[in-house]
Amino acid sequence: MNFFAENLKVFKKAALPLFALVVVSNNIDQYLNMQVETALQNPMGANGQVYFFGFLSIVSSVIFPVLLATTALYAMVNTKPWESLMAFFGKFLNQVFIESLRAWGKTLLWSLLFIIPGIWKYLELSLVPFVVTSSESYEAGKIDALQASSYVFRKHWFKILGILFCFHLFLPLILTSFFDSYRLLWKTPLASLFLSLLDTYLILISTQLLFNVFQSEVSKHDSHV
Repeated sequence: MNFFAENLKVFKKAALPLFALVVVSNNIDQYLNMQVETALQNPMGANGQVYFFGFLSIVSSVIFPVLLATTALYAMVNTKPWESLMAFFGKFLNQVFIESLRAWGKTLLWSLLFIIPGIWKYLELSLVPFVVTSSESYEAGKIDALQASSYVFRKHWFKILGILFCFHLFLPLILTSFFDSYRLLWKTPLASLFLSLLDTYLILISTQLLFNVFQSEVSKHDSHV
């Protein structure tokens, strides 16, 4: 099956729930950022609202990336035809959260030493959700998700780095620079929904490209795909 035919199949399966998550995520992030900026501009000085909304922003930045990645992977992992998204979440979401927190903790430790090693460690651990949802060896407790992610990244670092740069840095930076003011659903609903739909498609494409790289490395007997 060629890439675009496969992408259409993936889009049909996960677009709606992923789109809903993107809409909620984008607007919550925008709202929290606005609240933090307003609190910082308070002539009386920063107050407790900065810490409150800052904390909520951190929580949002932890929860939504995991939800988005797991939802996108639901369309790519060869689950049983009758398995719903909620069943997939019930099977994998908790473990994806746990391993993602481990990955972020290790990245933070490396970042305390030097910025560049921290960024590199973040890239190495970017495939953790793929390991959790697609590796039978991980499910059997034979491999560590962080080590497996690092192994695949080192084998295909050029491809993975290119995908992450294009879809997680370059394109989002362009969209943010030109269209960030149009993302608020309650101010520009049509533009906000269109940008969220574009974000949804970019997430699915980038996840599928990364999944194909991961799948090419993981042997058939060690995957659910």
